[in-house]
Amino acid sequence: MPFVIYAIAFLEWFTTLSVEIVALRKFTPIIWSSSISTSIILWVILLALSYWYYKWGQISAQWKKVESTLVRNLLLASAYYFFVTFIFTEFTLQSILSLSWNYFFAILISSVILFFIPVFLASQTIPLLSELLKWKHSWEKMWKLLFYSTIWSFLWSVGTSSFLFPLIWVEKTAIISPLILVICAVMIMYYTKFYKKIFCIMTVVLFSFYIAILWTEIKEENYLFHSSNAYHDIHIYDDDFGRRIFSLDGAYSSGINNSDKKSFFSYIKEVEKQVEIQKPKNILVIWAAGFTFPRDISKHDFIENIDVIDVDKDLKEIAEKYFLEEKLSDKINFYAQPARYFLNTVEDNTYDMVLVDAYSWKSLPPQVLTQEFFEQLTTISDEIYLNIIMDTRLESKFSQILLNTLEQSFPEVYYKNVWWNKNYFVTNFIITNKNIQDYNKVKIEEREVYTDNKHSIELDLFQLNNEWLK
Repeated sequence: MPFVIYAIAFLEWFTTLSVEIVALRKFTPIIWSSSISTSIILWVILLALSYWYYKWGQISAQWKKVESTLVRNLLLASAYYFFVTFIFTEFTLQSILSLSWNYFFAILISSVILFFIPVFLASQTIPLLSELLKWKHSWEKMWKLLFYSTIWSFLWSVGTSSFLFPLIWVEKTAIISPLILVICAVMIMYYTKFYKKIFCIMTVVLFSFYIAILWTEIKEENYLFHSSNAYHDIHIYDDDFGRRIFSLDGAYSSGINNSDKKSFFSYIKEVEKQVEIQKPKNILVIWAAGFTFPRDISKHDFIENIDVIDVDKDLKEIAEKYFLEEKLSDKINFYAQPARYFLNTVEDNTYDMVLVDAYSWKSLPPQVLTQEFFEQLTTISDEIYLNIIMDTRLESKFSQILLNTLEQSFPEVYYKNVWWNKNYFVTNFIITNKNIQDYNKVKIEEREVYTDNKHSIELDLFQLNNEWLK
């Protein structure tokens, strides 16, 4: 088999899985990462792939100019990926979510619009390549091409999230797949000696455009810092009220006053007050954001150690350099690990206090909302605080089930609305297992609980946010 055909098969299959990973990452700031969104995107992409294999047997006999079809499909798929899929991913998903009250169908319709056509066009590459080869048995051509291209797709799917995201961020990684499809078109032209004027012009225009974007440094006005790595879209900026904002995926994750560098978040002030009262020595903070809480409490003499965990290894350096503009105390130890993984490595009764601050705008990571997670917290500390965003009246299905889950996990559960405003549908609650003055004891009749094995967290949060938008 000629080397050029191998190379085209390798490159084209890289784009399919890479597009899937980029799509999942670009969906994350809007709907977080969930099994529902992952399964729907996978289904749409696999449907486009399998539908072409189904149609191939019916229409392959009609092909007269295979090279022309190959080049056309690759260039059209490349243009669609960039000018429709990647530019309008967030707009499409947010628009359909705003028009639909069904979480499943909103993601499904968005995925079909964004991915079916380009994947269908690009997926024709392998069958069409087999037609260019002069082997006796077409099935032999197909399985060898599929075998080698599948190996390559696996390697580069890992490379997309592990190598490209940290190196050039998500925005520029999204350019790689369209660029590779253009390169594949050039290789087909070279191999078949097929040089049609319109395709040559399209190739030059698209290739030059993509290279220019990759070469150009991304600068966003009014931002002190911006990045889009494998985990978050991060923006740090000063607003019109003399405050510095640390935004993760479009949400206010941390905020300080520029005048005194202190946090203006009410829940941070509330937990800091409890720290001054309880005087814990060893504290765990789950989720880091801008590190305002660890920085502030590290100034107390009675604090000996603060462990902070977050999956994003870059957060500490970013917070110190662009947000807090100061070096964090040596008391603060940062671990770039998932919360559940970290807890599995901790011995019983390690901490005097734990703060779980995993809220992120429209969504909460399901893995930190289940009974198993809460019970695991009770093994490492007797004093636990959770910052949770819920509806003010605690009437939503999400609030009811979550509070009941906490009741089943902790001996007692108390809560306090720390951002009360009757005009707001949702607010910050501090939830704890300590009986503290001014806190209300939870009394919930709902018997359902969220567990690792069975939960409807994504759907319940979607419903809550739809009520919020009303």
